[in-house]
Amino acid sequence: MKSSTYTSRDLRSKKIALARKLRTEGRLTREIGEALGISQPTASAWTIGVLPHKTHAVPQTKKQMLQTLHRLYEEGIPITRIASVTGIPAGTLYGWRLQLGLPRNRRSVYVTDEIRQRSRAQFSRDSDGRLAAEAARLYEQEERSTPEIAKALGVTPPTVSSWLKAAGIEARQGFTVSTREKLRQAHLGPKQWNWKGGITPDRVRVRISLDMKLAREACFKRDDYTCRDCGQRGGKLNAHHTWPFQSYPQLKFEVSNLLTLCKHCHDAFHKAAGGHVHPTIGPFIPPKKKYEVREPRAKYAIRMAA
Repeated sequence: MKSSTYTSRDLRSKKIALARKLRTEGRLTREIGEALGISQPTASAWTIGVLPHKTHAVPQTKKQMLQTLHRLYEEGIPITRIASVTGIPAGTLYGWRLQLGLPRNRRSVYVTDEIRQRSRAQFSRDSDGRLAAEAARLYEQEERSTPEIAKALGVTPPTVSSWLKAAGIEARQGFTVSTREKLRQAHLGPKQWNWKGGITPDRVRVRISLDMKLAREACFKRDDYTCRDCGQRGGKLNAHHTWPFQSYPQLKFEVSNLLTLCKHCHDAFHKAAGGHVHPTIGPFIPPKKKYEVREPRAKYAIRMAA
């Protein structure tokens, strides 16, 4: 009698241990009951505490699908395609992706070179590349801005920027000449806050004009921002007129009539000549010093007049 009691207890203990093991593997209580030949309430009572409260067991099929989802998603296959292959709704797969803690794939993972070429041929306005070549020419040779090029070609400025970037053209630093002229016109005359009715002398107005600024910048760039007299590079530079500014106004904006001098050499020359304005000075020839001029010097006589 006792042996049969012990046998039934041992059998029951083994069934309880097996039920709890099956529950940890993710089997449902209904499946556990069918496997052990017991009722579902009994299987539920035997497996109490195996899983946290209100935590559902993960079925074996779902475990397999989670592994498949993890592998395919890391390979760059979108969830919609995985759903069409596995037959599981895409919404369910999205929820499983969150459970796995998988980060959202970037768009570049899905977009291949073939897709880019196909979309470019289908939607691009410049399938043959002629507009891109014209945009590069306008940007480099005519120094137009991207909004101006976009307006001329009938596209958007970001499109022009992408064409220039694809062509390997670096973005221009600073404003174009046309933009600088627009800014100047926007702050000219009565539009300027401290305008006093146009009392600026003509000689000052000419020296601070945009044309003079552009000629000065071209002169500095040609001479590598180096004083043609002492050889100092950088610092405060002046553009000296070889033929005098007052005597030859037609040459005031000619870059060939300008020489780069540092402020010290420029002031020293005009001081020796008698002043900046009153004397009429012939073509300036820098003396021979440690710095050698790149281009040959013409033999002119320096003429001074009081």
